[in-house]
Amino acid sequence: MAQRGMRTLEGLKRTTLREQCLEALRTAITSGQLPPGEHLVEADLSEVFGVSRGTLREALRRLEQEGLVVAGSRGRLSVRTISQEEVADIYRVRAALEALAAGTVTTAQDRDEKVAKLAKSAKNLAEVEGDMEHQIEADLAFHRLLCELTENETLVKTWLTLEGPIRMTFMHAGPENALRNMSSDRHTALVDIIAAGDAIQAQQAVIDHMNEAAKRLYEAFKQHDMQPSPLDLASFPS
Repeated sequence: MAQRGMRTLEGLKRTTLREQCLEALRTAITSGQLPPGEHLVEADLSEVFGVSRGTLREALRRLEQEGLVVAGSRGRLSVRTISQEEVADIYRVRAALEALAAGTVTTAQDRDEKVAKLAKSAKNLAEVEGDMEHQIEADLAFHRLLCELTENETLVKTWLTLEGPIRMTFMHAGPENALRNMSSDRHTALVDIIAAGDAIQAQQAVIDHMNEAAKRLYEAFKQHDMQPSPLDLASFPS
C-alpha cells in the first residue's frame, strides 16, 4: 500500500516538473529568449532547466503540437519562424472565429452574466499591464474566454489550435507593438460594445480589433512593402 502511494507521489512530481519545464520553454520562446529558427539542443536545454532528457522531450513534443516548435528534415527541433502570409492567415481566422463568438455572446439570453466575466478578464489585463509575460497570458485568457462563453465546442477547439501560432506573433511583433495590441483599453472597448447588444456592431469591433493588431505586427516586417489585407465582415456569418 505504501509503495503504491510512493509511486503516485513520484508520478505527481514528474508531472509537475514536466509542466514547469513546458511553461519555462514556452515563455522563453514567446519572450524571444529562444528566437525564431533557434535549434533546440536537448543536452544544453536539459542542463539549463535541470531536467532529464526524457522530461525535456515530453515538453518539446507538447510545444511541437502547439505550433511553437517544428521538426526539420533530419528531425532536429527548432523554434518556429512565422511569415507575413502566416500572420495574415492567423488573424483572418482569428477574426472569423472571434467575430462569431462576439455575435453569439451579444445575443445570448444570459449576456449580462457573460459580459461580467469578460469585464473581469479585461480587468486582469489592466492589473498586469507592462509585464510582458503575464500580459500575454492575460490577453490569451480574454480571447479564449470569449470563445468559451459561446458554449460552442467546435469553435473553442478550433481557436485552441491557433494559440501556439498566436504566441509566435507576439514575439515577432516586438515588445512595443505586442504591449499595444494587448492593452486593457482595447479589450474593455470590446466588452462595452458586446454589452450594448448589437451583434453586427460587436462582430465589426472584433474585426477592427484584429485588423489593428495585424497592422502593428506588419510593422515588424519593415523590409517588405506588403500590407495586411482587410478583414471583410461580409465574409462572416451574422
